[in-house]
Amino acid sequence: MTSGFDKLLGRLAEQDLITPYFEAAMLADNWPDEYIVKIDSRPYYGLDDEGKPDGYFHPSTHPMLGERELYYRFHPDTRDNMLWERNSVQRQMAFAVGSALHGVVQTQMVMAGLVHPDDIEVEYVNEEHHVRGRIDWMTHHPNGTRLLVELKTRTPRKFAYQTEPEPSWVAQVNLGLDSQDCDLGILLMLEAGYPFRLTEFRIRRDPILLESIYAKFDRVRAAIAANEPPRHCCAPDSTEMKKCPARGHCWMRELA
Repeated sequence: MTSGFDKLLGRLAEQDLITPYFEAAMLADNWPDEYIVKIDSRPYYGLDDEGKPDGYFHPSTHPMLGERELYYRFHPDTRDNMLWERNSVQRQMAFAVGSALHGVVQTQMVMAGLVHPDDIEVEYVNEEHHVRGRIDWMTHHPNGTRLLVELKTRTPRKFAYQTEPEPSWVAQVNLGLDSQDCDLGILLMLEAGYPFRLTEFRIRRDPILLESIYAKFDRVRAAIAANEPPRHCCAPDSTEMKKCPARGHCWMRELA
């Protein structure tokens, strides 16, 4: 019979950095009789204490959006009148399940001794480029390095076909790496359903990508200050336009 230690060695041989320790912790025989899984149910960090947008660019949402859409999302004359997708039970359940799985994995990493409780949901602010975000956790790896880890959950169908990280994930990890002055991060993708498979993607800090994201954010802020919207970032009647929450201020308004 293959032991948890044998599986750990096997995964280490495959060059995974986080997954082997999580699996070893899950399979360990020294679990306490009970333990508490901490679920972060605080309001989305993009909102201030009154539930309104805080005015910062957020790594999980904004890096891949077009400048014109960002302009309308952040401009004080339009930001409160976006055409957001209607909430649904399905969306709420997906968020709840994703949050629960985050809590389970984070708790296991703490129990494995690789993560300190203070290194979970690490918040950072980059005032120069007006960015504010949270990192899922920072790992103190046995190899002596400090690794940033972001966890993404996928349905079994999406997990089966996901062979590389989404560009938005890469951007999010890069902004976190820059905030912590780290060179390497791990994107941990978890299947949100049986058999709950895990895949690791290594993401290295990309100065060129970071420069392009920061430059875009800076241009958007300058455009808002000048009250001059950037050029269109999608075509009229395109799929992108029909889904854009700023369409009512952009193409739809201009074509009316």
